Parts: sequence; C-alpha cells; structure tokens
Amino acid sequence: MQIGIPRALLYYWYGNTWHDFYKQCGATVVVSKPTERRTIAAGAEAGIEELCLPMKIFLGHLLELDEKVERVVVPHLIRVEKTAYVCPKFMGLPDIVAHALPHLREKMLVLKVGPIVTDMMQCLTKSVHSLGWSSPAKLENSLTPAQQMMKEYLLAATGRQLTFGLLGHPYCLYDSCFNLGLLDYLAQKDVRIVTPEMTPPFFNGVGSGKLSKDLFWTLGKSQFDALDWMLSSSEPAVDGFIQVLPFACGPEAIVGDLLERKIKDAQKPLLKLYFEEHSGEAGFITRLEAFIDLVTYRRKAC
Repeated sequence: MQIGIPRALLYYWYGNTWHDFYKQCGATVVVSKPTERRTIAAGAEAGIEELCLPMKIFLGHLLELDEKVERVVVPHLIRVEKTAYVCPKFMGLPDIVAHALPHLREKMLVLKVGPIVTDMMQCLTKSVHSLGWSSPAKLENSLTPAQQMMKEYLLAATGRQLTFGLLGHPYCLYDSCFNLGLLDYLAQKDVRIVTPEMTPPFFNGVGSGKLSKDLFWTLGKSQFDALDWMLSSSEPAVDGFIQVLPFACGPEAIVGDLLERKIKDAQKPLLKLYFEEHSGEAGFITRLEAFIDLVTYRRKAC
C-alpha cells in the first residue's frame, strides 16, 4: 500500500517518525514535495476564506498526493502532551479535510493523538489497526525534519556577526514558501539564527512556567521556553527577535502579544512578520533590510 504524508503542519516535528513507522509496517511512503506557490493556490481554492495559510497549505499538499497514493495521513492532533492542547483547527482537521476535499474521505488515514493517549507510538499503532497491520517493535530515535534543516543551516553559520532569535510555529519557520525564504535570506545577509527547536531540553517548561497562568497551547509554551533560553544565553547572544506569524491565527494573537511584552522588557529589538497567501516579497525584503540595519547600528552604538 502507498501512504502519503503531507509536508505541512507538524510534519516538521513528527514527519520522520511517521515516515519510519509506516515504512516499517510495510507501506511505500510518499512525502509530498516542499511547498510551492501552486500548492498554496490549490489549497486556497479548496478551503474557505476563514482558514489560516498553514491549513490551506495542508490542503494543497493533500491534493498533490491524491493521485499518487492509496491513503493519506491526516493528523488529528488534540494533545501531544498532557498539560496543553494543540491549535483548535488541528482538532477539527479530519472534518475540515472531509468538507473541503470530500473525494478524499475514503483515503484518509486518521492519526489521532489525544485527548487521553498522547504517546505517539501508541497512536500510530492504533491508526493502522483498521488496515490489519501490526506495528514495528521499535523505532530508532532520529532528528526531526526541523532539526535536520537547522543542522544543515548551522554548518554554514560560523563567523556570522548578528544573531536573531526566530519565534513561531515550526510550519511557519521551516516552510520557505510560507515565509518567502526567510531563512535563506538571513543566511545571505550573514545572520545566524536560533529557533525554538534548538532549545535545550532542560529549558522545557521554564519560560512558560513563569507566566501568571497556565498556557493552553503546546506551540505557545515552546516559544516561551525558547525565549527564556534565548534571553539567558550568552553563546550566542541574541541581538534581536523575529516573530513569524500566520495572519488571523487566534492562539498567536494572544501568545504573540505576551512574547512581545517580554522581549520589550528585555530591551531587545523585535520584528513581527505576518503571512497569508497574498504576501509579496517587496515589502517583506524592505522590512527585513531595515531591521537588520537597525540591529547592526544598535549593536555598534552599544
């Protein structure tokens, strides 16, 4: 059987685990290609206007896989940890797909994680029970797609003068079509970056634990933990921050504001970049160049 995995949403955290699991079950696994403008166009046409850009991208990847595979993995992620939830649209993803792309209903292989069982291996095993498959005894721990991308990026990052902390969801930071090639542009400008996926494990729960109330969202908590690490780290010392946000994202409207306040309290420069399917490179590059100049002059002055 051919099983397709969309290169979207939390593929950047769990994609390699999903790929290895279904492959060891005996399936031929097909991962969709990196996002292109036509992926966004197809997803935007299939989805309703109220969907955020990452959701439209997910639909576009499903359409790309449609004729290539017999089943497509639709992650139904409610909770990936006991203490928080994932995005509300993630919780309704199978219903969104079924209504936007009804011809794919019979092809959907739903991977449900949470609200009770959050162990990924258990949930993967349950997802293939309907196919009559048994799960592999063990999977080797491997780098996530996000970690792989950052490892390759950091190989060429030595000797750079500025360091920026990037904050955002993994599918916003590592999808170069979504963010108009942000990482590549910063590399060309000789800027080193650090991201939430680089946060040392012992910082998990530290930054988010300093909030006056518990945060509902896993992706928000990871950003607060990362921010705490970035502000306390001296190697490399972070010169400024860039927030990468999907336009009209409900959770990020709250999380982004709280992060902005903490960054301002630390007296660090901040650039907030919002993206949707009509975002263009001209204004994006102008704002980035201005921010890099600002941080450069500020560093020299200090």
